[in-house]
Amino acid sequence: MRLSLSFTGFGSILADLPAVHAAEECGFDGVWYAEHICAHDAVVPATLYLRETERLELALMGINAAGRHPGLAAMELASLAEIAPGRVRAAIGTGVPDMIAQLGRSVEKPIASTIALHQALKTALAGGEITEEYPGFSFAQYKLNPLAAPPALDIMAVRPRMVDTAARYADGICLSAGSSLAYLSRTVQTVEKILAATGRTRESFRVSVVIPAFITDDSEGARMQVAALLSSFDAGTTEYLAAGAIPPGALVAAAASGPAEAIKVFTPDVIDAVAMVCSPDGVGEKLAAYAETGVDEIAVAPFMPPEQVPDVIRLLAANRPAMTAAS
Repeated sequence: MRLSLSFTGFGSILADLPAVHAAEECGFDGVWYAEHICAHDAVVPATLYLRETERLELALMGINAAGRHPGLAAMELASLAEIAPGRVRAAIGTGVPDMIAQLGRSVEKPIASTIALHQALKTALAGGEITEEYPGFSFAQYKLNPLAAPPALDIMAVRPRMVDTAARYADGICLSAGSSLAYLSRTVQTVEKILAATGRTRESFRVSVVIPAFITDDSEGARMQVAALLSSFDAGTTEYLAAGAIPPGALVAAAASGPAEAIKVFTPDVIDAVAMVCSPDGVGEKLAAYAETGVDEIAVAPFMPPEQVPDVIRLLAANRPAMTAAS
């Protein structure tokens, strides 16, 4: 069972460096870094963190064709793989529509465009020549000269069609922050059925999930933060990820009446179902609960000042046996 650290991409690259060092020292498996328009790209932080560590895998989240041409993305990933062979992974997707709109782009045909991006990157990173028109981008006699083995390519997914796409094409699936335990268990089961039906082995496919973590003795204050955060997300997607915690249609209906009504849906029980909110003494139990869903990797995203994160990493590492025993 893999345990990794996740960054949202909105914090300071250098301020997060001590947390990366702590993750390496405490035996974490990887660092996930999310790319967001008008915040940070994922390539520069990944480069720094790879050079600062010797063992951690660096996973770049949010690589999409709307943000950069896949030919350039392939060059970046190949360069990272060259400086840190076997320690690079990428999770690709369509991008967040509101953020992509800031680039004057839009998300169209998400399934087709994700498959096209995956196929283009896979071919390019293997050194194949590409002359082809894809949805939203094209290549003309493009041929990369990679100097290292290609990195693994996961697909970020939420709903059934994209989950199916990931299970059929990718090396793994990256599941979103805000996923309930019920959603995770159901999705793992779905992935395993698709892998079996398509002749793919479960051992070669990785299921990862990003978990927002608020580890504090002030659980009430932490839950208020989570409620405010989740109420700002797309209501339909948030409700879907919170399967088993929010009644179907409840959040969408509340959000239609405004943020004040939406935030009321996030009761303590709902928040506890979709995030790691606990005191330091409850970390082991929370890790075990996520491990029992059948996911292969838990990427914890601590929500707290950067200077506090190394201590949280040490706390998570100390409680790792509970997670391993439950997996």
